[in-house]
Amino acid sequence: MAKKKKVLEGHKKVGSKFIPPMMQITPFSEISYINQILPEIIWMGLLSDKYGYRRAKELVFDICEKAFEIKDTDKHVNFTLASNFNHLSKDKKQELVNYLSERSTLHAYQEALMPLTKLYKDCPLSFLESRENTIDTEQLVSIMKECIDNHIDKYETPSLVIQANVVYVRRSTGGLHIAQHIEVPDLNSLIDAPESEEARKTEGFVRTSVMSEFMPMGEERDDTWAKSFWNQGYSLDKCDFSWESDVLDE
Repeated sequence: MAKKKKVLEGHKKVGSKFIPPMMQITPFSEISYINQILPEIIWMGLLSDKYGYRRAKELVFDICEKAFEIKDTDKHVNFTLASNFNHLSKDKKQELVNYLSERSTLHAYQEALMPLTKLYKDCPLSFLESRENTIDTEQLVSIMKECIDNHIDKYETPSLVIQANVVYVRRSTGGLHIAQHIEVPDLNSLIDAPESEEARKTEGFVRTSVMSEFMPMGEERDDTWAKSFWNQGYSLDKCDFSWESDVLDE
């Protein structure tokens, strides 16, 4: 008779966690939605909060696809992650600004992203900053806090929509390859029918895809901006979010 395998056979214990065999092939590192992912994609949340999901999606696609087109490297770069704009040279950033200006959309980005570009030093999107400051600091902090509150829960529609943008852009720029036998979920269902069975299937696909975006093969993730975002945030305003004590991040 075949020897019965133990439930956790092949798993490696790291602290209190058991790591499955597949996760042991590459160096294991946990990815936190709140600590690492949210700071990279919150700029899309600001666009969504100001212009709505569909208009924000158009703006995200436009800037990300243009940045991908003019990048200096052959390596695939997903510009939905804010830090990736740091890979553009000063000249390329100016080219991107000129492109948005010609399309008469530059002001839309400047208005929505003002809480990031005005409040945070070394923000990867600071090259979009407007010289005008039509909103005072207190209001900017309030907008930023509301945006974080709207997108802090990775299971809720607002955060799922900006996570879906990560997948959309990667796919549209040729960086997502899915086997023919695998059915691609309808990402639009997150907006059109968030309570549907299709949306529930899509949610899992989106969260998994975004998580993989932060686990580059053979490379160590650079969390410089994510750490800076939270450190600066704590100095900008007293941290009194209701989710701090009861949200368990995975």
